[in-house]
Amino acid sequence: MPRVLLTGFMPFGDHVENISEKLVNSMPLVLPIRNPFGPGRSEISIEKKILTVDVEGSTWTQDELETREWDAILHLGLCGDCTDARIELRAQDALDMNIPDNSGRQIVGEKISGNGDLMTPVQVKRWDIDSWKIQPTLSTDAGRYLCNETYYRTLDALHLSDVDVPCLFLHLPDSSHMATSDGIQLIRDVISHMLYRPSIQVAAGVFHSESQFLAMQRLDSELGSGKWEFPGGSVEANESPEEAMIRELKEELGVDSSINEKLGIWSFTYPFLHVELHVFLVSTEDSLDSSMLSVHKSMKWVNSEESAKLDWLEADLPIVKHLQGLGY
Repeated sequence: MPRVLLTGFMPFGDHVENISEKLVNSMPLVLPIRNPFGPGRSEISIEKKILTVDVEGSTWTQDELETREWDAILHLGLCGDCTDARIELRAQDALDMNIPDNSGRQIVGEKISGNGDLMTPVQVKRWDIDSWKIQPTLSTDAGRYLCNETYYRTLDALHLSDVDVPCLFLHLPDSSHMATSDGIQLIRDVISHMLYRPSIQVAAGVFHSESQFLAMQRLDSELGSGKWEFPGGSVEANESPEEAMIRELKEELGVDSSINEKLGIWSFTYPFLHVELHVFLVSTEDSLDSSMLSVHKSMKWVNSEESAKLDWLEADLPIVKHLQGLGY
């Protein structure tokens, strides 16, 4: 049975109640969930932990990960200024506490590790949140208090241990803006999406000459930052891979393109996402200018020898090897 760690916090500051503590205590120890991406149901075991609002609380999960494992980790916390729930996608490498924690500690303007911000690897943007009964917003600002510190330390520990465990932080409004039943439903939705893997179709385009092809480098703010890939993107609902290919190249490179040939279909399963790549040989009469990049850091033309030296996304590596075999 999959095991999920669910944490909340004690009250802090002027708050006499912390909704995260209330919801953790309200959750059952065994929870039935369904696969939100296809057929299938299962039961999961929930381990509950109420964290203290101090450095011991922020490091508890990090320390436990040295000897223990869970199949998913969901941290809950109170956002006193929020009226809606927020799924945090980023933990900031920063502490800037506007009030002391419950031990009297108040750190201002310091880094947690000095190694930079951390993004969750969970593919939250692939979830159909608009269909949920309680719809959280997606946020990249978890604050710089205990919630952010806890999230950062957990993501850092998972990264250092090289363990593919889905981890998220869910910020909640206080009880005046969220009923307990709604909070429980939201937690169930988040956990079920964390434990099952979405599957998507992606269209990828290969611009080529007689001996070279075009490679694109991902932005630092994206998952797989700095890695190389082919231009393209997800196939949307009611859209063919061919239509997606033309649309994505227009959005990413600002060019009108033509599909010359379908090179093939490749599949790859990441720890948090299954991808089916439809790959096309494409061309354009427009100029391919790096100044037009909207979702990439840089671009370059490479031959087989040069492409072998680049750090490619794992899903794109078989395509690169195929192109090398064709003599590019």
